[in-house]
Amino acid sequence: MKSKFRFSVVAITALVCLPSMGSEGVVQAVQESAKDNNRISVCIHLAKSNEPTTKANAEAKKKSVEQVLAKLKIGDALMLRARGDVARRGLYGYPKDEGMALRMYERAQKSPEAGWNAALMLYQSATDGVNPQLAQRIVGLLNRSGASSFISRGAVGAQSHYLAGLLKETGATGKVDEKQAFLHYRASARNAYIPGAYHYMRLLTQSLSKLSEGERAVALHEVRMMSNRWKWQSPEIMMLTGDLHASRWFPDEENFTAQYHWRLSKRMAARLGGVTETTDFEGAMRQRIKAMPADKEKRLEEAVEGGMKNATTTKHELEYSDLCMD
Repeated sequence: MKSKFRFSVVAITALVCLPSMGSEGVVQAVQESAKDNNRISVCIHLAKSNEPTTKANAEAKKKSVEQVLAKLKIGDALMLRARGDVARRGLYGYPKDEGMALRMYERAQKSPEAGWNAALMLYQSATDGVNPQLAQRIVGLLNRSGASSFISRGAVGAQSHYLAGLLKETGATGKVDEKQAFLHYRASARNAYIPGAYHYMRLLTQSLSKLSEGERAVALHEVRMMSNRWKWQSPEIMMLTGDLHASRWFPDEENFTAQYHWRLSKRMAARLGGVTETTDFEGAMRQRIKAMPADKEKRLEEAVEGGMKNATTTKHELEYSDLCMD
């Protein structure tokens, strides 16, 4: 034990001293990434190009204007995406112009982030529901930009797959495609977007009885892993976990564990002010939550009170991928 402690102190000391040593390779990499074509330079050029002109900045502003125009002319994806951000948010003194933002994003070919931003703008604009024409346009944007390709990763991939899954499952494009919806939800879940994970787990759970024993074992392993990871952040996943216990896919003790998860789900949803991924959540809870014998009822409430201390109850809103930040 003593030798481990001494080693950890040496390691910490080495880490503290490390920055002063410097690494030529790291310095070189940082310098290369800071050249004119890096991600932030396009935002800097946009900011400078719209500054009030003074004697001190006239030359720099002229160069920035030239850079912006040149990059827009050749269809530079980063500049188009940045110009879209600026128009959508009204940055650097530019006026807000959602029409221009959408055009810039759509012109940024093969940029998953720009494709996602355009798709989200269109989706959020449909306050009365997404019609088939709009849904097809959104799915097309996600496909062409690569945002919803099955190699897409990170927050953009996770959200893009979630939205594509919703549109496919509900038939918003004019045709229900549950298989494609399931594949998109799975990609969303595996990129850690919790609403996508809920829908993936929901569809997977609904299929358990139709799978072979071996297939079911694999599916249950994945559902259990995702439940353990995310149920404390999602009332819907908490409810689904209760359903799995009630159906005996997961072990239960006289319905105690199912009731525990359902009651937690209801409390979590109340803290959030409602849920977004299910319809008639209150009705579902009324069907599920039942009174238990007095001794178990007391134990249940104590367990739920303790469980609520673990719940994060965060709303998982769809978010833009902004290149130019305030």
